[in-house]
Amino acid sequence: MRPLTFDRYLIASFLHVFAACFVAMFGLMVVVDLLENLDEFLARAENRGTVVLLWNIVRYYGFQSVFFFDRAGAALLLLSVVCVLILFQRSGEFSPLLAAGIPMYRVARGLIVAAIGVSTLLLVNQEFVVPKVAFQAYDSRGGAAVANQIEAAYDHSSHLSIDGQRLNLELKEIEEARFVIPAPGLAQEMMILEAPKARFRSENGRRPAGWILQDVTPTADAWKLTEQGRKLIVPLDNGRSAFVATAISCDQLYRRGSSFSLLSTPELLDRIHSPAFGVLSVNRLTAHVHSRLMQPLLNIAAVLMAIPLMVRRESTGLVVDATLCGLSLGTLFGIHQLCQYLGTNHVLPSDLAAWLPVIAGGGGAAWLSGWIRT
Repeated sequence: MRPLTFDRYLIASFLHVFAACFVAMFGLMVVVDLLENLDEFLARAENRGTVVLLWNIVRYYGFQSVFFFDRAGAALLLLSVVCVLILFQRSGEFSPLLAAGIPMYRVARGLIVAAIGVSTLLLVNQEFVVPKVAFQAYDSRGGAAVANQIEAAYDHSSHLSIDGQRLNLELKEIEEARFVIPAPGLAQEMMILEAPKARFRSENGRRPAGWILQDVTPTADAWKLTEQGRKLIVPLDNGRSAFVATAISCDQLYRRGSSFSLLSTPELLDRIHSPAFGVLSVNRLTAHVHSRLMQPLLNIAAVLMAIPLMVRRESTGLVVDATLCGLSLGTLFGIHQLCQYLGTNHVLPSDLAAWLPVIAGGGGAAWLSGWIRT
């Protein structure tokens, strides 16, 4: 078999195993979750028939598959590489190419290319797909829009605070919104703007981001704003509504400790440079950006570690090789988690904490390259 033909064969085998692993793992999660929460789907269907029930189930788990692929894709990638190496060694398909004098890394090139392709797909999913459907990460089973409890947020640049009764992430709306306007920065005396609904409007060109408060009280004729306040708080509809300019968006009002992971990298960078966010939030966002940038490199480093461990020159058996590979990749994962913990708690700088696992993985792959079968 020619090397290029073998590359295509190896890539096809990898994709087959990766798809099987994904379907098996995600299918197991769906079965367990559906058995526990079928009553919620039935309640959401409201006796509208089996078609509506099935559509709600398919819609909910269809969106959840996007988030599952984002979270578990790297682990499934490594699992698929190890499984393919085990299958090919058991069938002896590497031996003819090695006997022909082709280096093992050249033989396994298809796996490396496939790993790069899946890492690229994970990156595309993270940057373009997940941010578009981020609100579905907190949706209820059954596909209905959910009103979540709000975590009050503070704008560090204007010093106003945002609160309310409920938050609809899909519609980007606050129900029973309350905006506290501080004095003397924005108002001559502290003022609270209340509205039945407030909808977030994203930044567009010169138009700033902010919230549109509908049927606001008190109305504009009762406002006592400073010059800075008049720049940020603009009356609409003859004073019956108001626009409040702020970079605090919906995801900052609900699970702010983890919701930023659903944003795209450009959105994260905008927040890092925004004065509306505090030092702790900026440090957490910076660490996450570094971690996101290094993840594809860490995936490739882990694959390059797995290949020489699974195809060792002095192998004593596939069980021993797989065990040694699992321990090595587990150690790399432990280093990754430890560095993330140290970076989050400011023991290490965020950039160093993010890139240390890549350095460890690359160094390990280079050192293990001498173990590979020739």
